[in-house]
Amino acid sequence: MTDGEARAGVLSKRALVIASHAVERAALAEGTDENMVVLALFQRLPYFEREREVYARIARRAAVTVVGMVDSGRPDLPHGVTPVLLRSEENLAREWSVAVLTPTFGGSVVAQDLDDVDPSATSVEAARRFQGRWGFRRDEAYAEVVRLRDALGDRLPPTARIKIDEVLKSVTTPAAAPVENRAEAALRHLAGRLERQAPPKPVEPALATDPDTGLATMAGISGWLGASTDTVPLGLILITVDDLDEVGRRHGNRVKMHTEQNIADLIREDLRPLDRAVRLGNAEFLLVQPALESADLTERSLRLERRLGALHTTYPFVDLHPRTTTMLTRKRPLPVNSLRAQLKTVPTAVLWPPSHGMLPTPNGNGSPWFH
Repeated sequence: MTDGEARAGVLSKRALVIASHAVERAALAEGTDENMVVLALFQRLPYFEREREVYARIARRAAVTVVGMVDSGRPDLPHGVTPVLLRSEENLAREWSVAVLTPTFGGSVVAQDLDDVDPSATSVEAARRFQGRWGFRRDEAYAEVVRLRDALGDRLPPTARIKIDEVLKSVTTPAAAPVENRAEAALRHLAGRLERQAPPKPVEPALATDPDTGLATMAGISGWLGASTDTVPLGLILITVDDLDEVGRRHGNRVKMHTEQNIADLIREDLRPLDRAVRLGNAEFLLVQPALESADLTERSLRLERRLGALHTTYPFVDLHPRTTTMLTRKRPLPVNSLRAQLKTVPTAVLWPPSHGMLPTPNGNGSPWFH
């Protein structure tokens, strides 16, 4: 969003936050006793919690305030805020909307989650992209209130529907189009400047990285993942290097350290700024890559497995046998145990040659196969 740019199209989450806050503050403006209806779709409860106090104030002023979201049960909302539960598979569950309407004023934000991200962003939530529009035009807000009223249907309590219809019927005078256009132009200019300002850098948690490789830890990516929601699809690649413990026992800590660094360097290659590489344990690593296509995820996994398997050509020339598996998920916390279960179906490789004992035999009976 820049000066003179259209108020519709692909919008960043930051742009939508700015526009939504502007519409919500307009609902709280002093100097009018008009009947007001406010309808908002928040996708998930954690997003509403950040605006809880604002909507508590709005509910004290509006004739009706309705908030829709996906949740497992009736959420605990402020007094006067009417909840509507959405099904996770319906289109409304992917919508971020705010519509404010009075007899003389209207403002609205309407956006659909694209399941896409800005790969240069610094966190999953900040990276989200939407297709939408926003504005301070009463006729548009009127249309959005009608659309949301009809889409929510009988999930709206009868009293809320009656109040919404009363406000709609009270809109009888022509919209003040010249005033709306001037006010909207000024707000577009201000919103564009705010969006271009660098957001405050998040505070990195202490001990967020593995000291041996510099890779992130699971605790270290919690702030990067953001709210505990399922709105952003994540591509996961689990990497297990079966021989890593044996490398230390056979060759010493120095060789193991070099080998771990080589593994970490390979895992970090080709990552977008938004992606994260995590060390789960001594021999386990995880790549988390938001909004990645399935085919791309599989190709990255296979390429990484091949390159890790070729590390024997690099100092300290240790032969490794990596295994990988992938998953596309919206689940939080990350389903690491499910990934491990998938990996169990892949045969475990052994370090060759073995550090002790006789050579393996074709028939597995323990007797040597050479004479």
